[in-house]
Amino acid sequence: MKKIIIILVVLASIYSCTKETDDMAGNMEYTGKWELVKMTGSLEGSEYTGLDMDWQETYIINEDETFTKTRVRGDSTIVALGTYTFTEEGLMGESELDLITYIEFSHNTDNAIIGSCGFQSLTEYLYFNSNNKLISTWNACDGPGLEYIKK
Repeated sequence: MKKIIIILVVLASIYSCTKETDDMAGNMEYTGKWELVKMTGSLEGSEYTGLDMDWQETYIINEDETFTKTRVRGDSTIVALGTYTFTEEGLMGESELDLITYIEFSHNTDNAIIGSCGFQSLTEYLYFNSNNKLISTWNACDGPGLEYIKK
């Protein structure tokens, strides 16, 4: 319950302290194929990569502000479609304001591969870290930690 409250506070701060950055949508740095490369659990030492992960997954981020998410688990493939927007949130660092870029994926329909903290939410939030990796926020509410790199 405590983690759910924390994620709600984080999401509320994202909406209250962010600015939409429409000019980022056309930024080639973010568009393209992002592949899941690491999955972590809540227990120490529960880190998996490559074929050891429970599933394989990609996001295709298109310049027209649409995306395709594909998950392959065994013989099953699930595809989800939707749109996305970018926001930047300012965090106070030790000596300056650090900006974190978030991407909000809005799915067209309910789907089993939506990694969200909200019950029956059609929205996922991921952010770009300083190592140019795309990181899921799902682990804030007991989901797995998911890390993607651009291919």
